[in-house]
Amino acid sequence: MHITNRQSVQPFSGDDGSIIRELSRLSTHTLAEIRHPPGTASREHYHTQAEEVYLVLDGHGDVRIDSETQAIGPGDLIEILPGQRHKLWHRGKGDLVLLVTCAPPYDLREVVFTE
Repeated sequence: MHITNRQSVQPFSGDDGSIIRELSRLSTHTLAEIRHPPGTASREHYHTQAEEVYLVLDGHGDVRIDSETQAIGPGDLIEILPGQRHKLWHRGKGDLVLLVTCAPPYDLREVVFTE
């Protein structure tokens, strides 16, 4: 049995200003908490292999997948397929907090940044 408490996972900063905690890395997927402080946005990118699922835990923002943009908030689940360009913007006060899973596991070598 392996149990990890979220508080015991050391966060690190993404190059977009986000705060990331990789909570789990298994052979099939990763699970991370990603916090976007007010005024931050992710860099548009796509994955050549990985599928991602974002669950919004707190805060509000916008997500663009390919050419479609939509407002997001707590409880929203966003599915992103390989090859889909995506970008996320924080809107509002407090942090935009996401639980993110990536399958296969997150690997920077298969991420293509488009900005």
